[in-house]
Amino acid sequence: MELNLKGLGKKDMAAFKELPKNREKIIHSSSSSPIRTDYVANEIGALLHPTVQHVKVVDIIEENKNTKTFVLGPNIDAGTKKLAYFRPGQYISIEVPIESGLYRRPYTISCSPKNVFDNLYTITVQRKPRGIVSNYFLDSVEVDDTFTISGPMGNFYYEPLRDARNVIALVNGRGITSILSMAEAIKDGILDFKLTILYSARAERDLLFKQELEEISRKNNLIHIEYILSDEDKEEYYYGHLSKEIIEPFLEPETSFFVSGTNAFLESTNAVLKEFNLPNKYIRHDAFFGKVDLFGNDPYTVTVITSEKEYTLTCHHTETLLSAMEKEGIPTNSRCQVGECGFCRSKLKSGMVRTIDGVLRKADEENEFIHPCVAFPESDVVLELPF
Repeated sequence: MELNLKGLGKKDMAAFKELPKNREKIIHSSSSSPIRTDYVANEIGALLHPTVQHVKVVDIIEENKNTKTFVLGPNIDAGTKKLAYFRPGQYISIEVPIESGLYRRPYTISCSPKNVFDNLYTITVQRKPRGIVSNYFLDSVEVDDTFTISGPMGNFYYEPLRDARNVIALVNGRGITSILSMAEAIKDGILDFKLTILYSARAERDLLFKQELEEISRKNNLIHIEYILSDEDKEEYYYGHLSKEIIEPFLEPETSFFVSGTNAFLESTNAVLKEFNLPNKYIRHDAFFGKVDLFGNDPYTVTVITSEKEYTLTCHHTETLLSAMEKEGIPTNSRCQVGECGFCRSKLKSGMVRTIDGVLRKADEENEFIHPCVAFPESDVVLELPF
């Protein structure tokens, strides 16, 4: 293949030849002082997207016997002066040392972004059977306890460029926290869209934040709430389960759905939404831990390789690799716990694991990368962490 130099003169070639020399002259003549980083844009970026935030518990509100709301403020002594702004529906990942273990759990910020101007977040924790972190929060955490958390994360928020102005939120259980945050933001004038909340529960006593939601609804005509009870037949409540017939009266030509709740609720709700033949862009899901079929009874040996140390631990087939690492106090880089954020992405050096369907990207599968937060061992495993 011949190089066509037509159109290039001798002066052009000479100038091209001198480019490296000119570049070196510029480099050597430049100042040796450190590059400036104290630009306003850098300061705003650090404030909006901090790697870590240090917080302390400033108040605890008991919602019911199995649920508490924790009010978090900045831990100035540890270096955090201001909490990062967030979008309603986002979560923070909180690091919780319990005995010899080190756990990270995601919790939705349940207040309005307006609270950030008072330097406050709220998270709501509901007790789970055998929930190590949730039980610790409800039984042991007190005012003035301190924690390390991430910056706000997640994509479960309203975006006017993407979502319809008419929104129907389909929720149950603790899934109401993200929708409460959106309702508060509408009340405060931060968001501007029409929000209908179809809130499912077994009984009236299970409706978290019912009083708060109704007060918001009374003060703002953009927010409307209906309740569906499966175990109680009461006046002014729908009785049974969420259905196409309940949803239809609130539909408009363009409607976005925000779905948040337990695994079983999300699966049954998706089945109902299929009846409307909606484009995928109109259905938003809060991240959740899907189902996975697990087989076998034996515990397996897991070797974890980091840049500084190698660990050996035991992991049962019914617990995730991340869970086993947390119990041993192995430092992990995790956030969402449902295979979405990619922070815990690690190399599977050897062994077999079973992961939740649809979690892994194709490139990860081809190059043997997994997300330990949603990976269950099916043999002895060697795992290399990215740090």
